Amino acid sequence: MTFKAEFLAELEDCLRGYGAVPVSNPDALAFFIEFVRAMPDHDKRLRCLEGVDQGSGSFWNNPAVWWEQVPRFGSGRTKCGAADCRKLLDDMLDEAISDEIDVLEMEIRELPS
Repeated sequence: MTFKAEFLAELEDCLRGYGAVPVSNPDALAFFIEFVRAMPDHDKRLRCLEGVDQGSGSFWNNPAVWWEQVPRFGSGRTKCGAADCRKLLDDMLDEAISDEIDVLEMEIRELPS
């Protein structure tokens, strides 16, 4: 399964209510899913997310993404657009990179002096 296919499957699970928390705006998340589906597999954001995840799985295990950002996407709005989707992807990437840095810093601290 490609990263994009796995990403879409996870998002669709959230939309169906199988995610960690309920989605606040199902229409916005459905729009985001279609936005991601229309992206080429070689898109920079998808490739960066995949690259970060290959190191430690920090993208799939990141609570800031899967318990906060995805469920709250589009909350308080009647309609979301492509700019909102790009921002969510950027925020996901920022969180995944930040988490990866935290993991690396912790591993460095645990190295023998």
